[in-house]
Amino acid sequence: MKTKIQNINDLRSEILRLKLKRADLENDLQLESKKIAAKFRFPAMILSKLNDWFGVFDDDDKEDTNKRSGPEWVTKAFGVGLPVFLNKFFFPGSGIIMKSLVELVSQKAAKAVNKDMVTDLIDKASDWISSSKTGKRKTKALPDYGIPPDSETY
Repeated sequence: MKTKIQNINDLRSEILRLKLKRADLENDLQLESKKIAAKFRFPAMILSKLNDWFGVFDDDDKEDTNKRSGPEWVTKAFGVGLPVFLNKFFFPGSGIIMKSLVELVSQKAAKAVNKDMVTDLIDKASDWISSSKTGKRKTKALPDYGIPPDSETY
């Protein structure tokens, strides 16, 4: 709603009206954000408790836990992705017992995978690829002594 402002009093009243409207909208936004936070507080608390409980059952080495506070993101990704991948592609029609056994075995295998292991594998693969490319293109180069062979400086 646009109002025509004809003098300074109209301007001041419009500024005051807009400030009140702004305060009202800010209050509404704060209430809505509190409602949203309240909706996610209980699931976040449950996830936190589950993380605390399952963090206790981690059987990592003591020196491994001293280096880092918890499992790395690579280990977590393999811990979740490996059982899903194996059950989806290698054991699609198996029963619940076989899928549970696959999950237990893959969880133990996933704990052995960490970021350093993955980077070492990537480095080895890149070295192998670069060595195979450069091995075919290398030609024996003549040594360069800086003096052309047919120069007249005897």
